This record gives sequence, C-alpha cells and structure tokens, in this order.
Amino acid sequence: MQGGASEMTESVVQSQALGKEVRITIRRPDNRNALNREVADGIMAAICAAERDSDCRVIVLTGEGERAFCAGGDIKAGADGGPFVQDPADPDHFAGRLFETIQACRKPTIARINGVAMGAGAGIICACDLAVMADHARIGTPEVKVGLFPMTIVPPMIRVLPRRRLMEMFITGVPLTAEEALQFNLVNYVTDAAGLDDKVAELVAQIAAQSPSAIRLGKYACHAMEDMTYPQQMRFAETLLPRVAQTEDAREGFDAFIAKRKPEWTGR
Repeated sequence: MQGGASEMTESVVQSQALGKEVRITIRRPDNRNALNREVADGIMAAICAAERDSDCRVIVLTGEGERAFCAGGDIKAGADGGPFVQDPADPDHFAGRLFETIQACRKPTIARINGVAMGAGAGIICACDLAVMADHARIGTPEVKVGLFPMTIVPPMIRVLPRRRLMEMFITGVPLTAEEALQFNLVNYVTDAAGLDDKVAELVAQIAAQSPSAIRLGKYACHAMEDMTYPQQMRFAETLLPRVAQTEDAREGFDAFIAKRKPEWTGR
C-alpha cells in the first residue's frame, strides 16, 4: 500500500492505508461491531499485512460509526462464530489469538475508541499499545449479567488495570466512563467525538517521526520482560541494548544528532 489513501475491503473488516497509518475498522454497525470468528480473522489478517507494509508505521483499530468500537462477543442465540461456541477438542480460541496477535504486533497499535467497548472490545483496547477515547464512550465487561465470565479478556486486561478496579468491573458488570478510564490508565487520552481523529493523527505523526527499528525492538523487549523477575529483566535488557545500538537507525540517529539535522530512518 503506497502513500495517499488506498483500501482493501473485506466483508466485516476494512483495512485502509492513510499515509503512515493503516486503519483497521470493524464493519458490523448493525451489530454494534460485535466480535465473531470472521471479524477476528479479518483483523488478524489485516495486522499481518500491515506488518509487511514498509510504508506503515502505525496501526489504528476502530469500529464503524459513532455508537460502538466493539460491543463484545456476538452472543445472540445461534450467532455464527460467536466467542462462546468452541470445539471442546480444540484448545485454540479465536479471541485469545486476536489479543495475542495485537499485543505481539511489531508495529505500534492505537485503539481509536469511537463508542462503547464491551467484553472483547475492552480486551482489544488493552492489547493495543495506546488508546484514545471519545468522551461519550464507555468501556465495560457485562458478561456476568448473562451468567458468564470474560475468561479470554482477563490476560490482556489484568496487565493494564489495577486488580481491584478490574475485579469490580468483572463482578458488577458496571462500565467505566471515559473519565474513569483515563483516571485508571486504561486509555491515554479522552477527547470529544469531533476531536478524536485529530488526537489519533497527532499520535500517529509523533510515532512516525521516530526510529522504526528502535520501536520494534523496544516493543519486543517490553513484552518479553513483563513476566520476568527483576534480575531477569536486567540481564535481558543488558543483552538487548547492544543489539539496538548496532542498528542502522541508531547510527543514523547519532550522526543526525551530531550534525544537528533531522534523521532519515531506514527501519533497519
């Protein structure tokens, strides 16, 4: 995908290149952009394509319209590919794979929260690196209200939210307002609906101005160190730092700093 704005449209997921940004949009507005297997597969395919796209520097995930980012798993009776329908002989679950794919993505990801984000929608947000939320939106985990528990979204959410706040969300089903989501560091920024794209564009521009290789290796390091002890983290960091310093981008960064000019990143 080159410059300007080009797009590849799937039935329920759209991937659109906007300069340095690839925007992935869930397109099920009549179902409040609910997640099913087809949506999850579409998002994962779009992320993989964006990772291979040398022009892409940032991936933005959002939902179509203004009502919903993703209203959770499609749990209506008989919902095809719904998150609670699974082959008991197959331990692999598409929602879990989706969250892992987002978190493991080598390029920065931003959740553009244009409306309600429930259940799996909250999981997507927590799997992303950054999040910008419209002030009318809400984030919640209402599964307990229908006799369920959001098992697959626990792993991404428990890494982001304080445990007591997370347990309150899980066992009461009461959603967070945008102000509360900001207070508890679930999102980075809250704007009015009209300013949502401007804030996302600002973040995209700030990220795109930095070294792709440093970001790629930095993301890898941060995720790898999450489950290590402190001594293990230090040893890992010590071995990875020389690798970062040996990249073309690092050499270019040093040269540009000394010459007092803007660096020209290659991403290598």
